[in-house]
Amino acid sequence: MSNNDENSSAREIPASAPADPSRRALLAGAAGLGLAASVGTAAAAADGDTGTEFAGKTAFVTGAARGIGYACAEELAKGGANIVLYDIASQPPEVPYPLATAEDLAAAKSNIEALGVKCLAIQGDVRDGQKQKDAVSQAVVEFGGLDFLIANAGITQLGLMGHFTDEQIQTVLDINLAGAVKTIQAGLPTMRDQKSGRIVLISSTTGRAGSENFPIYSASKWGMIGLAKSTALSAAKDNVTCNAVAPTLVRTKLLDNAYVLGALSPDNPSFEVFNEVAKTIHPMPIGFYEPVRIGQAVRFLCSDGAALISGEVIDVGAGANARFNA
Repeated sequence: MSNNDENSSAREIPASAPADPSRRALLAGAAGLGLAASVGTAAAAADGDTGTEFAGKTAFVTGAARGIGYACAEELAKGGANIVLYDIASQPPEVPYPLATAEDLAAAKSNIEALGVKCLAIQGDVRDGQKQKDAVSQAVVEFGGLDFLIANAGITQLGLMGHFTDEQIQTVLDINLAGAVKTIQAGLPTMRDQKSGRIVLISSTTGRAGSENFPIYSASKWGMIGLAKSTALSAAKDNVTCNAVAPTLVRTKLLDNAYVLGALSPDNPSFEVFNEVAKTIHPMPIGFYEPVRIGQAVRFLCSDGAALISGEVIDVGAGANARFNA
């Protein structure tokens, strides 16, 4: 959940898609971890196009102060959408590694506005359903509607199944899964009234294949896929789609922190070690990749080209997902 590391040893492959994608542990148990967090720089923003594809539309993104959430917001802003950044931007005592700060949220807002769109930055916990409803209402008043709803906020906790306390289990499920339910409850009524909208949930390949070392996180991400499919069925008659995106190994502070690195490799808690393992997990020649890759997938799902895609899981796995059952 820190700034993207442009000098990461992860070997990124240049994107082969057109500039506008809408046109076209770490062991084995950590192999499918979907991660979340880090504010892109103005230089990174310059690498993408700024267009009018989403002009006049509004996106509400949770966990948006940095990482995957910010990358999703940035990609939609590049298409002309106004953005609501919703993030806790504080440190709950039950989360064992640093989350985004109020300074991160302010920086994210500044970067989004630099793209020429309007932006609201709202500090709030996804566990608070009424706070999310109030934030959506504010967005509708200020921007005139709600078109894209991106449920990204999430945390992880590491350990074997028998090691979690009742409180630890509940915290992960309340934030990752119940929080996403509350995000949908906050935004879907407006989309139903409009008879249009796109909902995207950020799941994980641990929601597709499981993880010995992240079992509660994995369970919450499996739940996100079920939630996406159920929402797709419920909302279809109102012309609202809902899909899930399942990342593998994204470089954010959900994994790149002392808590996770120390637990997975106490003798050598170095991110570079895990990046080398990531290169063996991805069939394509790449280690951890940057959050923009997930932002691009979300942008596609919000585009006209994805109008009839709903109830789907989009894997962003550099080929690792080819090992899954069909």
